[in-house]
Amino acid sequence: MIETLAEWKDAAPATGAIIALLSALVALGVFHYTRKVNRRRATLDMVLKTFMDDSGRERYNKFKTLMHRHKDCDDAFDIMAFADPDSPITEERQILRAQINEYELIALGIRRSLFDEKIYKLWFQNQFVRDFESLEDFISKVREKRPSVFCEYVWLYNRWKKAPHPENAPSRWKVAWWGITNNQPRLKAFSAMQQD
Repeated sequence: MIETLAEWKDAAPATGAIIALLSALVALGVFHYTRKVNRRRATLDMVLKTFMDDSGRERYNKFKTLMHRHKDCDDAFDIMAFADPDSPITEERQILRAQINEYELIALGIRRSLFDEKIYKLWFQNQFVRDFESLEDFISKVREKRPSVFCEYVWLYNRWKKAPHPENAPSRWKVAWWGITNNQPRLKAFSAMQQD
């Protein structure tokens, strides 16, 4: 018995070091998990604040109305007039800038890992990309004078154009699984997207 205690006494420093290392690994795991959960929560908070509450929907509807006016050939309204930083501050300019700045903030949050890109992409990629494409000339004109303006929005747009929404660009494995399981609606939808 005394010999066993003497052997354990010699192993005590190594055992202490192993326990300390395991504790550090557990702490890092908890930190990583907590950060991931907080990032998802921040993403959902941003989505809810931006697009789900009444003021966010109203702001986006005003933006859509503005873009419809811009595309309407019979309407003289043109957003390119707001590309000049010295253009007069009007309600239309504020609506336009507020929406683009919101997208810029979201892109910055994704780039800095404050928001969960996967959740945001699954939820809003089509709208994000569609709005960028309708604003692309305006953004390019603004960036001629100030290249740092809207750079995060441009970065995220380019990133998402390379890797489209998972439902619009499923992996080969997913398509093969649909074939194996005879999921005809998904296969037909995928085939239709490929023809467009």
